[in-house]
Amino acid sequence: MPLTVGQVIDRAADTKGDTMAVVSCHQGISKTYTQFKRDVDHLAAALVSLGLPPGAMIGIVASNMYEWPVVQFAAAKAGLVLVNVNTLYQVQELEYCLKLVECEALIISEKFARQEYYDMMLQITPELERCKPGELKCARLPRLKHVILLGDEAKPGTLRYDDLLAQTTRKDYAAAEKIASQIGFDAPVNVQFTSGTTGKPKGALLSHFNVVNNANSMGRGLGFHEQHEIICLNVPMIHCFGCVIGTMAAVVFGSTVVMPSPVFNAFAGLQAVTDHRCTVLYGTPTMYIEIMKHLSSDYDVSSLRKGAMGGSPCPPEVIKNSIERLNTKTVHVPYGATECSPVITTATFDASYDKWVNSVGKALDHVEVKVVDSENNIVPVGTPGELCARGYLVFLGYQNDPVMTEEVVRDKWYHTGDEAIMTEDGHVIISGRISDMICRGGENIYPLEVEEFLYTHPDVEEVQVVGVPDKKFGEEICAWVVVKAGRDLSERDLKMFCDGQISRFKTPKYVFFVDSFPKTVSGKIQKFKIREESRKKLNL
Repeated sequence: MPLTVGQVIDRAADTKGDTMAVVSCHQGISKTYTQFKRDVDHLAAALVSLGLPPGAMIGIVASNMYEWPVVQFAAAKAGLVLVNVNTLYQVQELEYCLKLVECEALIISEKFARQEYYDMMLQITPELERCKPGELKCARLPRLKHVILLGDEAKPGTLRYDDLLAQTTRKDYAAAEKIASQIGFDAPVNVQFTSGTTGKPKGALLSHFNVVNNANSMGRGLGFHEQHEIICLNVPMIHCFGCVIGTMAAVVFGSTVVMPSPVFNAFAGLQAVTDHRCTVLYGTPTMYIEIMKHLSSDYDVSSLRKGAMGGSPCPPEVIKNSIERLNTKTVHVPYGATECSPVITTATFDASYDKWVNSVGKALDHVEVKVVDSENNIVPVGTPGELCARGYLVFLGYQNDPVMTEEVVRDKWYHTGDEAIMTEDGHVIISGRISDMICRGGENIYPLEVEEFLYTHPDVEEVQVVGVPDKKFGEEICAWVVVKAGRDLSERDLKMFCDGQISRFKTPKYVFFVDSFPKTVSGKIQKFKIREESRKKLNL
């Protein structure tokens, strides 16, 4: 589809004008496609009025709310590149990301929960408190000129979102329309920061062509082209799952997006499904576990037909429980990477149940995948190797980091860093991160294999496995376990459960019982933090 993001919203309004586009439950907002496009065009004109040139970077720091998709589509229409900033970033991380991409404008919520975004900006840009709106001159962020504040309260140096809209003129509308007509479908439109599961985030630059076509392919994989769908969007907009597979796919097919709450809340998600008769449930495995934990007769989930689960490896047991308890006749587990817009593979409706729960499906249409060894040679079917992808979905590169870009993209193939096996019929099975692999006494152990086994223990709610240093074997296995509510489980019990069922060298030597795991805002487990904390606990 050689379409820009702006052309996609225009088409949706023309063909699905009276269809509900976005529902924000916590704000009490419901907008049809006609109304949504009107708001998008208004903000696009307002952004153009600021004098931001096409290609300029504009950041957003906000949790899920109606204004988020409005900004997403308006920035694209205005020829800008939207920079999704993690809402959980602290001052140092926020400054790092804004400096990396050289943001010229920033849209922020004043605060949310414990995050005081305006106060955080003052720590980075003390000049903000003394400048006029739009005239920021900051030593630490020299490109940043505009800080736009969502909400009712005015703050020094900022321009209120509503005031920005109020100052828009007909001339601005005309200028925005002209810019939109000149945007190429291969122009950059979005910077997505990698989730920080392996260290410092990198800014992945995506084009209109990347996100529109990935949304189209994944939407078709979910059957959005066959009937109207109402999506319960539990995942955050700041990542691809939310803003590409969520809002972008919805607009491509004229579906409805329902945002239950600013951040994930299982009760709000269940209430949204009940009130709005949602047909598709989006979430990470952790979110699905929480939703099923709180499922009761107070909620009606009979409208659900399918689910989409991603963001981290999905245990087969969670998929099975979702199908049985949430009425999701199918649960798609798309596999991908931010750098691939994001989806590379997903299950097909004609696949067997075994393939649904034990693989991540086949490559999307118009996408090539291969599995290679350390010498970049394609390995035989059934042999582990690194999964690589090629096609329209591969990103433009890491913003201002050509060296890292060249490291992951070679001959147009994106190297995922994930260990995978391909079956005879093209299904892909992910066995873990190459960097996560544990080497114990010469034996290669994939954490995912151990995790999936431990998940079968009736008292285990969640589990993560990492390698820790060991003088004798090089590395040993360490398991972090969340026990189901009301259950008792000891380290001895868990090791006895392993005895005779998995190889002894795969049995965890160390077990820590925890309440939760360190995660990114999208729900991805941060294994590097688990490894670091394990080493500290064990004095290694």
